[in-house]
Amino acid sequence: MVALLITVSAFLALFALWRFFWFFRDPDRTPPPGDGILAPADGFVVYAHRVERGEIPVALKKRRTIPLDELTSLPGLAGASGLQIGIFMTAFNVHVTRAPIAGVVRERIHTPRTRNRTMARMFANILLARRPIADDSAHLVENERVTTVIEGERGIVAVTQIADAWASWVVCNVSPGDHIERGARFGMIRMGSQVDLFIPDSPTSRAEPVCAVGQQIRAGESVVALTTNYGAS
Repeated sequence: MVALLITVSAFLALFALWRFFWFFRDPDRTPPPGDGILAPADGFVVYAHRVERGEIPVALKKRRTIPLDELTSLPGLAGASGLQIGIFMTAFNVHVTRAPIAGVVRERIHTPRTRNRTMARMFANILLARRPIADDSAHLVENERVTTVIEGERGIVAVTQIADAWASWVVCNVSPGDHIERGARFGMIRMGSQVDLFIPDSPTSRAEPVCAVGQQIRAGESVVALTTNYGAS
């Protein structure tokens, strides 16, 4: 009986340490030099694909493309083509969200939901090396999210924080008009979750991915895309 109590107490102590201390860790990060677009979150790259004019931004669900209205309605993003990168965070990743570029916050849009879907399907796809990783992941379009649009000297990016069924609290600490530095903290999501990065094309440039599906990346340190200039159209 004593041994059982010791075991249970040790388990509860380890769980509390993970849940209330280790999970909320927020290590300092040093952005690399240059103007590469940084990962907004720690985790696994689940997609890094081009989305074309009139279709974007999109998410995968049962092999269909579905527009995300909170992005397609924004000035400068409606009907745009660009690059979309999805980053899935497990419960063991750092969950702080960081700015991919330096710039001014132009929009912050909260899309509430009464019930979030679990991200277990995507996690299973990662563990079993299934492709595409995002196949049949309804949370991409049905869960609570906060989209933050940042405009910098060389263009704009949209960062979408997506909550999990176990993560009912999306934190975003910036508002329209705020200036944010490249790699700076601006939010967090509790427990397992996902962050999407959308980089629309400009008249003279487009972003190309420098990350691969399945790769593990670090917010504020890993460069996930580079901007290529190709001249005015």
